[in-house]
Formats: sequence, structure tokens, C-alpha cells
Amino acid sequence: MSVLLNCLSKEIVFSETFTDRLTALIDRLLAEQGFHEGEVGIILADDSYLHALNRKYRGRDAPTDVLSFCFLEEEYNGNNVDGCEFAVGDIYISVDRACEQAEQAGHSLEKEVALLAVHGLLHLLGYDHEQDDDARLMRKKELELLKEMGQGTFGGEKDE
Repeated sequence: MSVLLNCLSKEIVFSETFTDRLTALIDRLLAEQGFHEGEVGIILADDSYLHALNRKYRGRDAPTDVLSFCFLEEEYNGNNVDGCEFAVGDIYISVDRACEQAEQAGHSLEKEVALLAVHGLLHLLGYDHEQDDDARLMRKKELELLKEMGQGTFGGEKDE
């Protein structure tokens, strides 16, 4: 399994400890879902980049905090071919939105990026939040994973 983290913005740098914890969490979640050889890309970009993606692929002319693009066929059952690594999908995160949302929530940028990455990965794995029950289930799973990841701190703050 691998998680490829790419930051298109040179203005914000995340600690190696944070990126290691984030990639370990994503790896573990993929393994739990049967994607033992799966690859996920996490791309950190700015609002304008996600705005353009949102307009092009979702028909929404507005910036957004996270977008997920799944590369799996609907009938995929978690079994890979001959032990080859395959792409599960890409998660795009707006660092601009993450900064704003972290400030509004009163927690660190790292915690917000982790939340958005987990949210995006859950979308890749088939979760959605179109219906209230689905939204509750997805939010519960997000919080569970973030709590497990943060068995210490996110950027020096105590986890909630």
C-alpha cells in the first residue's frame, strides 16, 4: 500500500511526524477495507485549484474544501491482480479552506487536513452524506479514525 502526498503550495509545510501519521492512518484504513495493495494520492492545493476541479467535474462554480476521485470500478471486490499495486483514487484538499475551517473550529491546520483526508478517503470507499443517516454514519467513522490517529496530539493541541 502507498499514500502519495503532494503539496502544490510551497507556502505551508507540514511536519514529517504529521505526514507520517496521516499516511499511516490512510494505509490502515485501506487495509481494513481489503485494499492491501491500494494507492491513494493526497494533493494539497489552493482554493483556485479546487474551484477549477469542482467546476469541471461536478458542475459547481465554487471552491470546496475536499474532492475525491475514485478510480475503482463499482464491482471491485478488494482483490488485486497478481499482487500488483493499483490506484484507489485521489483526494484533493484546499489548504486555504482548511486554514479557514481550522480557525473557525479552534483547532490546528494539521487536524483539519487530517479530517479532510479521512473524509475524502471515506468517499473513495463508498461513504456519502447525501442522506441524514449516511451523513451520521460517515461522521461517526471520521471521528473514530481521527481519535485513533491522534492518540497524542495534532500539532501540539490535545485531541477532542
